[in-house]
Amino acid sequence: MANTHWGRRRILKLAGPAFFLGLAGCSSQRDDAAPQSTPATSRSPPANESSETTPTPTETAQTTETEQPTETPGYVEYHWHGQLFFEIDGKLLDFTQPRYFLETLEAEHPETVYFHFHESAHGPNEWSNEKKVVTFEQGLNLLPGIAYRQGANGNHVVTHEGTTYRETDAGTTISIAEGTREIDPAQHDIQHGDELWVRTETSHSKSATSETSGLLLVDVNNHRIDFSHRKYQNIESDRFRFEASSAPYYRWRSTESVTLEEVFSILPDVRYERGRGGHSLTYSGDDAHSGTYRQADAGTTITFRQRMTDIDPASYQLKNGDIIWVYVHTDTAPDNEH
Repeated sequence: MANTHWGRRRILKLAGPAFFLGLAGCSSQRDDAAPQSTPATSRSPPANESSETTPTPTETAQTTETEQPTETPGYVEYHWHGQLFFEIDGKLLDFTQPRYFLETLEAEHPETVYFHFHESAHGPNEWSNEKKVVTFEQGLNLLPGIAYRQGANGNHVVTHEGTTYRETDAGTTISIAEGTREIDPAQHDIQHGDELWVRTETSHSKSATSETSGLLLVDVNNHRIDFSHRKYQNIESDRFRFEASSAPYYRWRSTESVTLEEVFSILPDVRYERGRGGHSLTYSGDDAHSGTYRQADAGTTITFRQRMTDIDPASYQLKNGDIIWVYVHTDTAPDNEH
C-alpha cells in the first residue's frame, strides 16, 4: 500500500504534558492521571473485567513551535489519509457511524480536525488528518469514546466507552501497530498512508467452539467488496460460508480446515493465483473496481494480512478469531484513496 512521507521543516511539540492550543484530552497520561477524550458512555464490565469509569472533561493545552513537515500535513488539499482498525475482543469499531465524523464533532470540538473520519470517506476505515501533525496517541484521544495513555512502566492503557483495559491486567494483551510493525503511540507521528491497528484482547474473548469463525475484508483502492450481497451470503459450503452480516465487516464460519487460497476458490467473482510474478487477484464484480491485479505489474501491490501479520494465502489456514484483510493498491483501478 502506498505510503507517502514528506520532508520536515516545522513540527509542534508538547509543552509539558499538553500540546495544541485548544486541543482537548490528547496529552500522554500516567496511571495517576485519568485519560481525556470526548464524551464517552460507561458500561458495566463483565465479571472479573478490570475497568474504571473515565472522566471526560476537556482542558486547554499549550504549544511550543519547532520543526514540522514542509507540508502540514500536505497531501491532497492538506489532508492525510490511512486506515484505522480498533478492536476489542475480536470486535472492530465501526467508524462509519456519524459520531466519528468531523461534520458531527467540529462545532463543539474544533480540535477534532486534527484526526477524524468523514461521512464522505473513500473507505470504511479511512481516517483523515488535517492542519497539524499529531502523534497516534493524540489522534486516538480525539475520537469520541476512546482514550489512550501509558502506565508508569510505559505499558498500554486503552479506554473504550468508559471501560479501561490495562496491559498489566491478568489475561489482557494490547498490541498497537502501523502495518506489521509495533509502535509506541506516544512517539509515532501519523503519516499519510499509515495502516494503524489497535488490538485489545481479554480473557473474555476466548471461548470453546466446534466452528472456526472470523472476519474477511477485501479492499481494492480503499473500495471494500460488499460480501453482504446474496451471491456471497448464499454460499453453501462447510469449508467456508458467510453468516448474515452487513458492511463494513463480514463474518465467516467454517467447520473444516481451509486455506485463504481455497477460500478464494469458493467465493464467486474472486479468484487468487500465484505465479512467477507473485500474487494475482481477480475481482469480477459489477463495479468500477473489477479487474485482474498482478503483483508484478508496475503500480500494483497486493497485501494479505491476518491483523498485523503478513500471510501467504496458499499456506495459511484460517483460525478461529482471525481477521483477514486483503488490500490491493493499483494504478489500473479508479483512484479511491485520495
